[in-house]
Amino acid sequence: MIGSNLQRRERLFLLGGAIVLVVLLVYIGIVKPYRRSIERLETRISAREHQLQEVHALQQEFLQLKQQTAEIEKRVADRGRFSLIAFLEETALEIASRDNLVYLRPQAKAQLDELAEESLEIKLEKIRLDQLVKLLYATETADTLLKIKSLRSKARFDDPTLLDVVLVIAAYGKAS
Repeated sequence: MIGSNLQRRERLFLLGGAIVLVVLLVYIGIVKPYRRSIERLETRISAREHQLQEVHALQQEFLQLKQQTAEIEKRVADRGRFSLIAFLEETALEIASRDNLVYLRPQAKAQLDELAEESLEIKLEKIRLDQLVKLLYATETADTLLKIKSLRSKARFDDPTLLDVVLVIAAYGKAS
């Protein structure tokens, strides 16, 4: 054999070299590829966990939007005998006086898919900022679905603490 005429010391060197060669081959052929695949899998797992967190966030946003949609649909369905003109006139007179209310002008009605939109332009003169805020708050917290489509205000020349305001407010209901 190969090692039969070798001395003991030479056989030990040969055996040591063979062991180092086997260990090196095991490391290069098995351990290193295994570690690389583990790292690749860990990277994929962390990416999937991030995607899962995004899906949970989107699910929460979806549920919140679904709840808001249900609330809006309920407010639209509950409109019943609501009159936008009567509501705005009553609210404007509670907040300001009849002298401040210049006009209430109905706008053209619009149909938006399943919703009917009724708009009204209202002009108020010589009102204070707090009165305008109260009117906006009353509009936003009304029982039915109202939207402030436009708001134009300007300070009066004769008294800068007073405002002239023109609002376009829309009410929404089920289309008939």
